[in-house]
Amino acid sequence: MSWSLIINVAAEHVEILAAELFDLGALGVETHEPGMQLMPGTPALPEGGGRCVAHFRERATALEAAQGVRETALFAALEVPPPLEVPEQDWARAWRAHHRALRVGPRSWVHPPWEKPDAAPGEALVCIDPGMAFGTGQHPTTALCLERVDELLARRPGADLLDVGTGSGVIALLAKKLGARRVVGTENDPLALRIAAENEARNGIAGIEWALQDPAQVPGEFQIVVANILLNTLTELAPQIAAKVAPGGRLVLSGLLALQGGLAEAAYEPLGLRPAGRRQREGWLRVELVRP
Repeated sequence: MSWSLIINVAAEHVEILAAELFDLGALGVETHEPGMQLMPGTPALPEGGGRCVAHFRERATALEAAQGVRETALFAALEVPPPLEVPEQDWARAWRAHHRALRVGPRSWVHPPWEKPDAAPGEALVCIDPGMAFGTGQHPTTALCLERVDELLARRPGADLLDVGTGSGVIALLAKKLGARRVVGTENDPLALRIAAENEARNGIAGIEWALQDPAQVPGEFQIVVANILLNTLTELAPQIAAKVAPGGRLVLSGLLALQGGLAEAAYEPLGLRPAGRRQREGWLRVELVRP
């Protein structure tokens, strides 16, 4: 037998909790996020929330992990139920089956370390270890952003790019691989930035600026700005993010549910940006704006 911890958490903290559970000894962590199609029989997610299901070989390890979550400041208020006993499975192998190479744009792929895609010559490949969490390209919002970064850099070779809330760094890494000149990834979580820097080394890339800063603290303007975060944060940071878009530049926003596009646009239009397109996938939305 093996043991599982099933923990409900705010949607914006799902991947952070997953990374914490791996650090605490989980063999694998399933993440359930809003808009995701769940397996039959899986309980519905709480309103506005997500879920992590962490798998452990020993009950003692699961209990220690549960205590470790409770002692983490960000998760101190979470309800962490006792571990559940489940039939033995090869969780490492089963977990890997959920993470495969994924084409994310006309010239680009994201893949785990154990599966390299059969890419055409000249296509960009970004390797992300899903065990590090924070964004693997699998979620529709990340995939939508990666797709648009590929398209924009094809039109604007060598453009500068700012990735707000970079997470694993996957968007910044792809931009650098596709020839962006200056690439900056910002975060408010030092663990995420550490993982992003590790992913940079894993991909043999150098020169990305990783910044534990708000967008307003990053010098300069950018031809492409990407922010794949939730609506409340996109709205809160709108003045800072909008100020980073250069004249003629593009702002790509995601992390939005399908019905939230108008709210996102309304936060940025008074700041001099004009709507320039939308794209939807699996109930999630990407909004694009331009500074004239």
